[in-house]
Amino acid sequence: MEFLYNLFLVLHFIGISGLLGGLLAQIAVKPKQLPKFVLHSAWLAFIVAIVMVGINQMMHSNDSTVEVLDHVKVAVKSTILIIVLTIGYLNIKKAALSNKVWSLMTLLTTSNIVIAVYW
Repeated sequence: MEFLYNLFLVLHFIGISGLLGGLLAQIAVKPKQLPKFVLHSAWLAFIVAIVMVGINQMMHSNDSTVEVLDHVKVAVKSTILIIVLTIGYLNIKKAALSNKVWSLMTLLTTSNIVIAVYW
């Protein structure tokens, strides 16, 4: 079960890096656009995170030494990712992505990473 959890953790990292990398790739682009893979990466990170929470709960029910995830942290990170997805879908069909929207999505994604590492 631990191997499966670690496999999903790698997929989660791939999703988050695709999200942030796709946004950061737009730094020098004028006008900024929102590539579709950015939203696909966000969905990958979100769905895999839900699976990881379930696997963690199953591992904890079988072995009490396995640390249970902080559900407040999971809720905050999920909410931030849902906000990023919402902003993305509201702007996906626009010809250009405004600097404010791009900055907000990048800031939220970066804050999600900071919460994951330091909380």
